[in-house]
Amino acid sequence: MHRVGRITIYIGIALVAGGLIIGFSTMFLGYVNQAKFFIGLIPVGFVLLLAGTVATQLSAPTTNSKDKSE
Repeated sequence: MHRVGRITIYIGIALVAGGLIIGFSTMFLGYVNQAKFFIGLIPVGFVLLLAGTVATQLSAPTTNSKDKSE
């Protein structure tokens, strides 16, 4: 579950960054419909960031028996 949370965080970061960059650049170029779509991805990215953060905090990372020093 920890790995899924980390992947979800990365997807959320990509959606927020891509939505901001692509959304505002298409808005300034005059493509209003495409800009609405990409700017609409930003809240989805925040939700995925929140879900990924919660998943990583509530689960313990998996460790190999070789890595344990105890």
